[in-house]
Amino acid sequence: MEDLKKLVEDCRRETGDVIWAQSTYRDENEQKTVFDRRVQKYIDMGNSKEEAEKLAATVTSRPGTSEHHIGLAVDFNYAETEFENTAAFKWLTENAHKYGFILRYPKGKESITGIMYEPWHFRYVGREHAEVIKSKGFCLEEYIVYLIHQVQN
Repeated sequence: MEDLKKLVEDCRRETGDVIWAQSTYRDENEQKTVFDRRVQKYIDMGNSKEEAEKLAATVTSRPGTSEHHIGLAVDFNYAETEFENTAAFKWLTENAHKYGFILRYPKGKESITGIMYEPWHFRYVGREHAEVIKSKGFCLEEYIVYLIHQVQN
């Protein structure tokens, strides 16, 4: 995708920081592996399988429901919370919308998205939508509600 390539190039050039797309498209089998590993981690911590699956679903999407599966998501660098302390992340939060991307799971929106804060996870929504989401401080779920209200009025 040209927008992603340009975003990475511009971020590198403007920040001098290291940034790369660590994970983009994942097929359903790969997502199942990611999800199952997270479930096992929670089981190993003493949770029941049911509890572990609920906890895992707040961190990674269930197979068949991941934005990576539809090819619109990108995880940057090592997909770790520490990414928020980099110049690349700061640049992304200020500029990603210009390339059609949004921070998909922002801090403080966990109760709306159902997913924990993920500073590494960005979603392509297109420039027009990303501009509105950024300007209004929405997460994607809030933007969808906003669009529905716009259509109804």
